[in-house]
Amino acid sequence: MNFEIRAVNTKYDNGEVTGVKISYSAKNETRSVNVSGVFELTAAEYNDNSSIGALETKAQQHLLDEINAD
Repeated sequence: MNFEIRAVNTKYDNGEVTGVKISYSAKNETRSVNVSGVFELTAAEYNDNSSIGALETKAQQHLLDEINAD
């Protein structure tokens, strides 16, 4: 699957970063499967994973976690 980060939105409280919301989409090569999702990171998690590659890996893990949830 090809993952693409679509948006990174920073959440603030009293001028301080409190978290980051990441939106992504994913599709397979033939586009017979197409999904989108959103996950949140704390400011510290985002600082440690702010590259596009790291966010795409997080998006992939988020999708797998959601598929395997109850």
